Amino acid sequence: MKSFFDRLLEYFQISEEEYNKWQTLNESDLPSFNVFPHIDEIVEYFKKAIKEKKKILVYGDYDCDGIMSISIIVNLFKTQNYNVGYYVPNREFDGYGLTKANIDKFKELNYDIILCVDNGITLFDEIEYANKLGIEVVVFDHHKLQEGKLPNAKYFLHPDLSEIGKYNICAGQVCFYFSWAFLGEIDKYLLTLSMLSTISDMMPLRDYNRTFVKVGLKYLNEYKYENIMNLIDKKFEIINEDNIGSEVAPKINAICRMLNDNTRFSIVKYFIRDEENQEQRLKWINATNAKRKELVQSYSTEVKVEDDKNSIVLVIDKGEGIAGLIANNLLQKYNKPVVVFSTNEHNSILKGSARSKTGFDIVESFNYCKDLLVTYGGHECAGGLSLDKSNLDEFINKFDEFAKNHPFISEKRNNFKISLGEINITNYNLLRNFAPFGEDFPKPIFLLKDLNLATCYTSLDGKHLFMDISSYAKLVYFNFDKNVVAKRSANLLGTLSRNSFRGIDQIQFVVSGEEE
Repeated sequence: MKSFFDRLLEYFQISEEEYNKWQTLNESDLPSFNVFPHIDEIVEYFKKAIKEKKKILVYGDYDCDGIMSISIIVNLFKTQNYNVGYYVPNREFDGYGLTKANIDKFKELNYDIILCVDNGITLFDEIEYANKLGIEVVVFDHHKLQEGKLPNAKYFLHPDLSEIGKYNICAGQVCFYFSWAFLGEIDKYLLTLSMLSTISDMMPLRDYNRTFVKVGLKYLNEYKYENIMNLIDKKFEIINEDNIGSEVAPKINAICRMLNDNTRFSIVKYFIRDEENQEQRLKWINATNAKRKELVQSYSTEVKVEDDKNSIVLVIDKGEGIAGLIANNLLQKYNKPVVVFSTNEHNSILKGSARSKTGFDIVESFNYCKDLLVTYGGHECAGGLSLDKSNLDEFINKFDEFAKNHPFISEKRNNFKISLGEINITNYNLLRNFAPFGEDFPKPIFLLKDLNLATCYTSLDGKHLFMDISSYAKLVYFNFDKNVVAKRSANLLGTLSRNSFRGIDQIQFVVSGEEE
């Protein structure tokens, strides 16, 4: 049998030479900021604006990528001892992107320049409106261009208008490249912030994105940036992309999912260097995230799912910011397409988030119900929509009808066969050498063939299943399928992870299900 390492090379379809190159990736392997045409001209534009003491407003988005983009630009200008204003949109009242109402406010405050980060590339009317009021608009964005057209902004930085390559990059990276060009050198903290963006915005971890995340994680582990490290609950010697995706990004996203008042602006201050009161802001972030988790869990637990229904449609009181999280929880729990609407007592319109899996196309389902909808959009497995409350019952029936005719399709993957004896710290560390894992470069799904279940035992509440593999390795099956355990043996699928309990590191085989 081939070694674990050789099988990993085959699984990822790379040569040993490519593997060795991956181990030495560093900042010199990143694309230069010069892949963005006119970036030097944009740098000079802002340096002139600083010299002339122009009032600059950075307008972002309410997700992690938008928050990091704002934070990068604010930190950049602070290196020049220049304070800029910034605005974090209110998810419920502002919605996505620069609005005319906010442009009016910025005009009253005498802003000369609005820098849109993580939005702006499709805001034709809004940017034209700002121009008429004498405000210049610059756009640093990464979203899809509208039929290849551009609004009438002063300048653009966008991956589709660059020579960076075929993979999209997040807005945080766009802002970092601008900081690099502006400073003439890489600011490692700003690159680390944009690494958070890359992971949270699920950019494809190929080529330069992969290098970017690897370098950003290297800086985080080397410099131990306190504000970021304090957001990580499960601290190990080495922080990896899992810690960012499961702990850091959700806490940042929780702020604008849960808060509609101006306290949300403090999330930017948390990422500004040398700010005071960071301990207080950390407590605020953790408390807000805890409330978010509590709300999502309560809605997900209380919902009653009808067995004869092919889909789930739920209406919650307000909670627009957490609708997508609840939908995803219910999707994973019940394996049915889900729509979660939030209601507002002052409005007859319901706003919703939808989640599905391969086989059920969200956009196609919206097209099927479009005569009942006010707005809709998205992609195959996620989307957003709105409808009048009076159309809710008809929508529920029509959406379920579509679900009946479009069942999920199980995705076939080339699973990696592993033995119990191979589940150890050495092989886990070897696997990590192929990291970072993420979008378009997922962790391997391992397969334990014909596993004897006789030595398994359950948790005290009877919900979870465990098997001690060795002193430092364990099989864990959360919310296990009773039908699987009723068998003498099973073919179990899962991933390898690291866990720490009472100061002892342990490698876990976390079961995701049984091979079909």
